[in-house]
Amino acid sequence: MSEGGPEAARRLTEAFGEPYREVVRSAVDAQQRNVQLAQGWVESVTGVLESQTEANRALTRAMKSHTNAVEEAIKRQERTSRALAESLEAYRDVIERNTALQEKSANLVQGFFGDVTSELREGMQGSQEVARSLMEGSERQMEAFQAMLGEAMNSYANLMNAPFDHYRKNLEAFSKQGQ
Repeated sequence: MSEGGPEAARRLTEAFGEPYREVVRSAVDAQQRNVQLAQGWVESVTGVLESQTEANRALTRAMKSHTNAVEEAIKRQERTSRALAESLEAYRDVIERNTALQEKSANLVQGFFGDVTSELREGMQGSQEVARSLMEGSERQMEAFQAMLGEAMNSYANLMNAPFDHYRKNLEAFSKQGQ
């Protein structure tokens, strides 16, 4: 029986060997396909994430550059505003001094020349009207500057919202790719 035993084992191995080998081959092939699919998916997702990261870096650099430019523009606007305020103050000072000087002159002339006083008063009123129109022009300049500053601040707010809009669009695009 010692010879019959190995022969029977060999025949049993041959009988079950080929189907088992086929099952193992199929399982190995399926496993390899699954690994390739997983690798492809990981590479695709990694590529998308790297692309998004680079886009975010570029956006951050652009925002930083624009922020610096806006800050410099605001500083220039502040300097302009100070200069306009100083100019307006100087106009007021000149007008006040001119008015005081004209009043003194009118009083002096009235003391010497009673009839000429009315003409000097009319001249003084004309000068005051000119001074008032100068002040009104300066006030309109200040209002225009304030309107310009308001528009600049609105532009700055829109700029600060741009990254969030970009991020939202990227999320929408990514979710569409996933679908």
